[in-house]
Amino acid sequence: MVGGTPIYLGNPCGAVIKADGEPTVYHMGDTDIFSDMALISEIHQPRIAMVPIGDRFTMSPVTAAMAVKRFFSLEAVIPCHYGSFPIIEPTAEKFVAAMKGHATKVLVPEKGKPVTV
Repeated sequence: MVGGTPIYLGNPCGAVIKADGEPTVYHMGDTDIFSDMALISEIHQPRIAMVPIGDRFTMSPVTAAMAVKRFFSLEAVIPCHYGSFPIIEPTAEKFVAAMKGHATKVLVPEKGKPVTV
């Protein structure tokens, strides 16, 4: 809100991407943790996820790690929506630390370079 007036910031939707013979991918979009992530996991069984960790308009790195650990059984997770402007989380370091010891592989992309899963 600005001066008591709500500001619409867009729809925080994600996308589930499926292709025959390929692992299902879940891009969480610009969102915070929510309990229906359990239904997305149960119905679509994603193996790879892109998780927003920016902490201003999305989940914090710690909350994002909680979402991955609590709701999903992933092969790999790719943090996103961080380090692009000053008021959000500058790096993926806190997310990587929060995921330490978990079976899910964390892939932190380098800007401008493709990620192979």
